Amino acid sequence: MAFSDDTVRLRWKRAGGKCECQRSTHRHGERCNNTLIWANRGRVSVPGTWEAHHRVSFENGGSDSLSNCEILCWDCHRKTL
Repeated sequence: MAFSDDTVRLRWKRAGGKCECQRSTHRHGERCNNTLIWANRGRVSVPGTWEAHHRVSFENGGSDSLSNCEILCWDCHRKTL
């Protein structure tokens, strides 16, 4: 499944255009906070690339809800796969 456009827009606004990752295994302190560019969603080789990520996967009972969505820079998103 995938997040709706409305869900992604709302989450982006809440994230302030910054990576929300707080995973200690990614070694960036409290929050990654990389600056992202709206138009670069899913574009791997450009600055500010990002993706909307499921905090809890469908396999583990997650949904496409706003509360299960987080905005991650491409580097953090890649590390979660």
